Amino acid sequence: MGAPATLLILGSLAFIPVGAVRAQSSPSTPPSAYSLGGIVRDESKAPIQSAELSLVRRGEGPRVARSGNDGRFSFSDVRPGEIALTARRLGYKSTALDLTMSAGGFASPVEVVMEEVASDIDEVVIEGSKGHLREFYEHKTTNSFGKFFDRKDIEKKAPALVSELVRTVPGATLSVSERHGNRVLLRGCQPTVWIDGTRAMGAEVDELARPSDLAGVEVYPSWAGLPAQYQDRDNRMCGVIVLWTRSDR
Repeated sequence: MGAPATLLILGSLAFIPVGAVRAQSSPSTPPSAYSLGGIVRDESKAPIQSAELSLVRRGEGPRVARSGNDGRFSFSDVRPGEIALTARRLGYKSTALDLTMSAGGFASPVEVVMEEVASDIDEVVIEGSKGHLREFYEHKTTNSFGKFFDRKDIEKKAPALVSELVRTVPGATLSVSERHGNRVLLRGCQPTVWIDGTRAMGAEVDELARPSDLAGVEVYPSWAGLPAQYQDRDNRMCGVIVLWTRSDR
């Protein structure tokens, strides 16, 4: 009489794990996705058009969007979790935001405020297609102290960042910037950066332009051979980088 009772108990125990396994193997419901929208403004609250917005999630490739004429942008199908949003625009310092998309999405649009690159020149007039590059080609032809990259060089090297062009210059070192891209040092200190004849105070080259924006780059690792208009006696030992933008962009 004892043996059948034992078999019945064992059979009951064997039945329970099967149901548990089936429950665990059923597919889980994927997290909902939401739209992420916002507006890019300058410090005076005016909208900034054609800013490049890059959305990055750990383990995934970046997604890119551009702000419209009203400064607005949007990303669709954004899943909840930690994301990084970076805004870039020629003439402005890049701006990075760390965001958390909640399970219910964002209640209000994201506002991205970009700081205009400081300049010690009130106004810069960029001439026609060849005019504003005349100086670059004159230096490239006559100056043996600088390192020059024209549009063909940039396309051939196809760098992801402007700073990667400078990597090949003797005395140049790169490190990851806390703001965007890389921090460039020439002979151990931060060079002065100019863009289209305007000095960009405290800016890094990756904050000012993308490789596709540029027609030419001049790099002077030291005071030697530095054109007079770029000489700064307060920064004599740190070299100079001059960026020239494309007129067809």
